[in-house]
Amino acid sequence: MHTLLLLQLKRILGKDIDCEKLPHDFQALADLVSQSYQAFDRELRFYEHTLSINSQELNETSSGLKKALGSLAEAQRLAQTGSWELNLATQHIECSDELYRILELDKKESPLSPEVMLRWIHPEDVTQVESAMHTLLECMHCDISYRLCLPSGAIKFIHDQREVVCQHDHTPHIIRGTMQDISSKQKQQENLLLYAKIFHTSTESILITDAENKIVSVNQSFTKTTGYTIEDLQGKNPSVLSAGQTPKELYEQMWFDLKAKGHWQGELIDQKKSGEHFPKWISISVSYSEFGDVLYHIASFTDITDRKEAQKRIHYLAHHDSLTGLINRFSLDERLEQAIHTAHRNHNKLALLFIDMDRFKLVNDTMGHAAGDELLIEVSARLQDSVRESDIVARLGGDEFVIVLSKVKDSLAVARIAGNIIATLGEPYMIQEQRVFSSPSIGASIFPADGNNADTLMKNADTAMYHAKEQGRNNFQFFTKSLNRDTSERLKIESSLRYALEQKHFELHYQPKISTISGKVSGVEALIRWRHPEHGLIPPDKFIPIAEDTRLIVPMGLWVLKEACSQLQAWKTTYATSISMAVNVSAQQLHAVDLVENIQHLIQHYQLNPGDLELEITESTAMENPAIAIAQLHRIRALGVALSIDDFGTGYSSLSYLKQMPVQNLKLDRSFVKDLELDDSNAKISAATLALAHNLGLSVVAEGVENQAQKDFLIAHGCETLQGYFFSKPLPASEAEDFIFKKT
Repeated sequence: MHTLLLLQLKRILGKDIDCEKLPHDFQALADLVSQSYQAFDRELRFYEHTLSINSQELNETSSGLKKALGSLAEAQRLAQTGSWELNLATQHIECSDELYRILELDKKESPLSPEVMLRWIHPEDVTQVESAMHTLLECMHCDISYRLCLPSGAIKFIHDQREVVCQHDHTPHIIRGTMQDISSKQKQQENLLLYAKIFHTSTESILITDAENKIVSVNQSFTKTTGYTIEDLQGKNPSVLSAGQTPKELYEQMWFDLKAKGHWQGELIDQKKSGEHFPKWISISVSYSEFGDVLYHIASFTDITDRKEAQKRIHYLAHHDSLTGLINRFSLDERLEQAIHTAHRNHNKLALLFIDMDRFKLVNDTMGHAAGDELLIEVSARLQDSVRESDIVARLGGDEFVIVLSKVKDSLAVARIAGNIIATLGEPYMIQEQRVFSSPSIGASIFPADGNNADTLMKNADTAMYHAKEQGRNNFQFFTKSLNRDTSERLKIESSLRYALEQKHFELHYQPKISTISGKVSGVEALIRWRHPEHGLIPPDKFIPIAEDTRLIVPMGLWVLKEACSQLQAWKTTYATSISMAVNVSAQQLHAVDLVENIQHLIQHYQLNPGDLELEITESTAMENPAIAIAQLHRIRALGVALSIDDFGTGYSSLSYLKQMPVQNLKLDRSFVKDLELDDSNAKISAATLALAHNLGLSVVAEGVENQAQKDFLIAHGCETLQGYFFSKPLPASEAEDFIFKKT
């Protein structure tokens, strides 16, 4: 028993017991055991308490660790940075959850491997990554950015940091690193680079000031425009650029808008470094912080010098004639109204002169448009020299000009000025090294007697100008009530003409042509007459000019051609004889696109032979547009129609053009035949014209023959055909028939 207790005690105490020192008394031994148990219990309780404390610390440590890991994961998420660790021996790779999220993978379904990650590197970045791996092995650390092409098709920019962990023997054991998704940062960087590029390469000048309006930056365009660099201006107020010409109120409005709206735009006048002033169109915007504080003022502007010059040019062209520099019709209307208002307020008279250059079209067409332009420029210069600076000189277009004379005393003063203008414009012009002559026809209206507004004064002066032309040109006429009555009569005639065409109130009279060789009628000239139901027979000089002005001459001329061809066919059928029928053709008819077609149709319809029909074209008609006229005449001549130049010698003729025209006859104008037996000049002109025509291989028809002496003179000089009242006046068809076929 003692031994058993001893063993138990040894087991409890966990150590050898010296039996010699143990009490031999059982009770004492029991007490010792009891004490030993108590000591063991206290020790046990201590260890239990200690174990309890260690367990709590372990739990707390575990909880802290979990919390730290969670914070680490959250930090990686916020930083968009994933971590990884590769065991080189096992090639096992451990990756953080954030790395899987960055790579858009499910951690359970798609575990990562080094091969997979290498496969996703962008082809253009593979070489760069391989080079970084060499650096890693040499330096044990590398830092690189590259792109990954993910299976989803997305391309991500990655910033990769790696390091090598070695064992005690310096053998590489682990490679670990982080991968940060910098796609958004890369985009921001690209945007910043783009904005920087835009700033520096913008064609607009850009200037940036801080919250205190001190210059902090300018771009290259700014330097190019102004000559100032950032070194010249940094820290200065933009007011140093001002040219001092912009109103103070504009700057005040600019700052008011910037503070109230955050932006402003407008035009300022600034000064370049060279001292040159220039206008600029500027836009200013305010940049604010997230708290609403002003950070910067961003100003962009362009030099609008060229634009301003273009605007001035456009305004000038809108108000001035581009050829002569005189004001145009648009500007004339404005200034005339102002002049009338001033004259009315001050109870002054005002005169308006309407000027048209006589025979300008002939000069323009025979010498060319460049020559015509030179003439108009010289005319405008002479007009400006003929009046005061306070007077208005304008070009309406073509060869028409208007002068407004302010503060005129009476019509006599206007007459003096008009007479001076006629003399000045009548002086010869040197155009293309040739002396050229032109003269004006001037009509005058006076405010307020001839009208109290611009339209009335213009209309009445225009009417007076036409009256001046009717009086022989190269003169001036005032507007009078009688002229107004004439204008009304012209309007009535125009209206009646249209009605007469519809109702066929026209008829043809025929004036015989006598051959000087046979003494018989060789042909007739068809002349239109208007038999008005109320006013009887109206002579051609009353309605032909109006018909030309209104272009009624074209349908009227076609009617004459049809009627003349019809009459010629009737005479041929009845008398079985052949005479020619001459018909006058106006300029508008000659240039009509369907003239040749109409003539061809009439020849075929009335079965006319070559030479039966003759067209008479006045010299001025042929010269109006020589190139077109010559081409048209050749087409007409190809139909077998004879051609004659009427009124030869009265127009601005050109022998070079005359040689190109397929004409057979010249008609010597009645103004040269008249009194040739008494007027030596007329006789010489007639003889010279006959000689010229014969030298050109042309026959001559002399019109206006009124006596035997004229007849004898013309026959003596070889004139082939005579026409005039000495033989017969123009006769109606029935009377002409008796005369023609008794003589034939």
